[in-house]
Amino acid sequence: MRVFFYNPPKLKPSTKRIEVKDEQENVVCTFRRVYPNILVKWCNFIFDFDWIARVEVSSTEGHSIFQCTKKTPWFGRPEYFVNRNKTQDTYHITYTTWQKIAPEFKVTYQDQEYVIKKDLLDSAKFMQSDRVLARWQMKPSDWFKARLEIEADCPIQEPEFFVALFQNIFYIGD
Repeated sequence: MRVFFYNPPKLKPSTKRIEVKDEQENVVCTFRRVYPNILVKWCNFIFDFDWIARVEVSSTEGHSIFQCTKKTPWFGRPEYFVNRNKTQDTYHITYTTWQKIAPEFKVTYQDQEYVIKKDLLDSAKFMQSDRVLARWQMKPSDWFKARLEIEADCPIQEPEFFVALFQNIFYIGD
């Protein structure tokens, strides 16, 4: 199992670049929130509602690796898209439940399907066929430090993917 840590920004609208570190305190990637334009940023700040939210994860050299984009329709639940910039692969994430406290999400990529289950205690599991492949947890007792665990048998081994996904869904959220 591989373990990663990061301290998310104190404010949701922040565009500060955040470092993600492994267990040896080596920086493996960075991420930040990106706004498409100043109008969206201004509306987000004034109305405190994230119609469009984008998290960009970059390598330590500064090259963009993954982007997770939230798109909110006028009616219904938002959808999320995680794009791998190098190959243009797209993972599509949708709600499977209407619960606000502990929602479930379906992740589809080509012929693969995964499930994300959020627990009541600020943690989430990335699963396939009831097998936990990755975990994300943010503890208030740890000053909201986020912990990401990726199992060795997980088909997606890039921490950048999970950081983009979980940061957008559970930190920025609805």
